[in-house]
Amino acid sequence: MRKLPPEELARHKREYNREYRRTHRERFRERSRAAYVRLRESNLRRTFQLRLQSLRHYGGNPPSCACCGETELEFLSIDHKNGGGGKHRKQVGSGVTFHYWLRRNGFPNGYQILCHNCNQAKGYYGGCPHMRIGDDT
Repeated sequence: MRKLPPEELARHKREYNREYRRTHRERFRERSRAAYVRLRESNLRRTFQLRLQSLRHYGGNPPSCACCGETELEFLSIDHKNGGGGKHRKQVGSGVTFHYWLRRNGFPNGYQILCHNCNQAKGYYGGCPHMRIGDDT
């Protein structure tokens, strides 16, 4: 058996692997799908735990909206108390990246938990209708 030069050996391996993958395409697709599902589930769990940690730090246990008291996790968000959230998200990132940033920086002050309704009202109207309840204006 003759020994192939490194370049020819590499080319031969590439051709063999290409042919093997072509003939066993379904097997590779199955493995890829299974790996994707496992990885996705793992990432979702990790992301949920990180988000829950942030919500509990700023909103108590169980976390709740500082304005209306909503406790449904899917409805809760982190609010920049003094505004500037859009600018800050551009600097550090949003979503899970923002939660990692909070944890990495020791959960700094200046944030609160609001439900999405209260957070949007604060951003659009400067305040939430819940804060106006009882006003005679």
